[in-house]
Parts: sequence; C-alpha cells; structure tokens
Amino acid sequence: MSILGEHFFKTSNAIYSYGLGCRELAVYGYLRSRAGSKDNCWPSMQTIAAACGCSDTTARKAVDELERRGFIRRVPTYATDRKGRRRQCNNTYYLLDLPPLPNKLQDKLTYHEVSPEDGTKEKAG
Repeated sequence: MSILGEHFFKTSNAIYSYGLGCRELAVYGYLRSRAGSKDNCWPSMQTIAAACGCSDTTARKAVDELERRGFIRRVPTYATDRKGRRRQCNNTYYLLDLPPLPNKLQDKLTYHEVSPEDGTKEKAG
C-alpha cells in the first residue's frame, strides 16, 4: 500500500538536542519534507499551519524562532501582476546546516545501552 507516494526526507537526529519545542520541530520537519533534496521551499503560512495542525499565528511564531536560532533563512518573495503592481507571495525558506551544539550540551549527549553479556555499556550519541 502506498502512502503519499512513499516520499521520505532525512534529517539529523541531532535536531532533538537543540531544545526546540513541539511546534518548532513540526514546522522544521514540514519545511525539510517540502524541500526534499533541495535546500529551499516556499509553502504558504496557511499550508504550513494546516500541515502541522496549528494556527497561522503558531506556525508564524515557530518560523520566527527557527529563523532566530539559525535553522532556516526566510526570504520574502514578490511578484508583479499584469498591471505592474508588486505584491508579496509566499516566502522562500532556505534550510541551513544545523548550528553547532554548545560544548556543555555535547558532553551530555551520552546514552547507556544494557548488554546481557557485559552489563552496562556507554556510547556517545
């Protein structure tokens, strides 16, 4: 059974280490999925909100926070109609490389795996 053509997107597991809230994670994931293998996409705020199950205001706040923290860059896009009037269209969202993790946070990224043979084994993750 095919679900939406079975398209997938990849993102680093490190995204969960930045302390983003649920709305920021949902919006980031949606923008990442829309960008696909490119680094940009241009969904409307209404489309982002509908896809993430939140209001336009909540989606806008999440986009603002993602931009402020360096995960995305938002560029206003404009079009000119036949009468020469300029109007704003959907923003273009550029997905940036994940920012470096703070050193003290990197030190905390350790998890423990219990192995039946030798007890507890510590791994960096």
